[in-house]
Amino acid sequence: MIPKNLFFCFGLTPDFGGKPWSLVHYVCLRSAVERINPSNACLYYEYEPEGSWWELTKQLVTVEHIKAPGTIFGNRLIHPAHRADVFRLTTLLKKGGIYLDCDVFVHRNFDPLLSNRVVLGEEGQAGSVGLCNAILLAEAGAPFLTRWHDAYKTFRSKGRDDYWNEHSVRLPLQLARLHPDELTILPHTAFFWPSCSGEDLERIFGVPGFVPSEEVYATHLWEALAWQKYLHNLTPQAVRQIDAPFHNWARPFVAQLPADFGQTGGPPLYWRTLQTMKRGALSLQRMFSSRNDSL
Repeated sequence: MIPKNLFFCFGLTPDFGGKPWSLVHYVCLRSAVERINPSNACLYYEYEPEGSWWELTKQLVTVEHIKAPGTIFGNRLIHPAHRADVFRLTTLLKKGGIYLDCDVFVHRNFDPLLSNRVVLGEEGQAGSVGLCNAILLAEAGAPFLTRWHDAYKTFRSKGRDDYWNEHSVRLPLQLARLHPDELTILPHTAFFWPSCSGEDLERIFGVPGFVPSEEVYATHLWEALAWQKYLHNLTPQAVRQIDAPFHNWARPFVAQLPADFGQTGGPPLYWRTLQTMKRGALSLQRMFSSRNDSL
C-alpha cells in the first residue's frame, strides 16, 4: 500500500535554473495538495526561493532544507536534474509516498492507485520514450526501486548528453520488462499527455480544446520547454484573460489574488489575515477534538 505522503523537490541551484518559484509552481502544488489530500506534504529545497508566490506556497506545505546528493556509487551527479532524480528515489525507498515534479498539475485524487507497490506512467505512446519519473508513487523499500537505485552503478551522464534520460526514463522501462510483477504501468495519457512537442505544448497553453478525461490523473507541463513562451512572468490577470487549458485549470487557484500578484512585494494583508484565521480555527478544532477524546 502506497502511503499518502506527498513530496516535491526544488531549488538545487542558486539561480533555480532561470525558473524561479512562480505562479505555475504555486498552482501545481496547490492542485496536488487539495486533490490528493495527503496525510502530509513536504517541499524539499537546497536553495530557498523567495517572493510572493513562495510565501503563499509555505501556507500549504512543510518546507525543509536539504543537501541533495552529489554522487552515487562514486559517480558524480553534475546536473541538478540528476541530483533531484537520485534524491526522489532514495526518499521514496526510505519513506514511500507520492513524488511530483513542481510542474505537474493534478486533476483528480490518486486514491485508486495507492493499492499498488510502484506506479509509473509511460512517456510517449506505448512507452516509446520510456517510463518518466516526474510522477512516481511507491511503497517504502519497494523491490523495483531497489533495483532501480542499484542500477545507478552504471550512471554516466555529464548533463544534457546522449545519456541525459538514461537512468530517469529509459532504464526503468528496461527493468519493468524484466520484472513486470513489481510495478504498475499507466498509459501515457495518465500523466504525460499532451507530450512535450511544440504542437502539444500549444494544446496545453495556446488554444482551447483539451479537456482531461477520467483516465487523466495529472498533466506534466514540461516547464523546461514551456517556460520562456508560456510561463515566464505569468500573472493572475493573464490567467483570467487567456482561454487555454492550463489557464482554465489554474484560474480557480488564483481567483482571489490581485491581477498583478507576484509582480509586487508580498501577499496582500487580507490574504495573510485569512490564513491566520484559518490556522487559528484549525488549532481550536484540534484542541476540542483532543478534549472530547479524553472524556
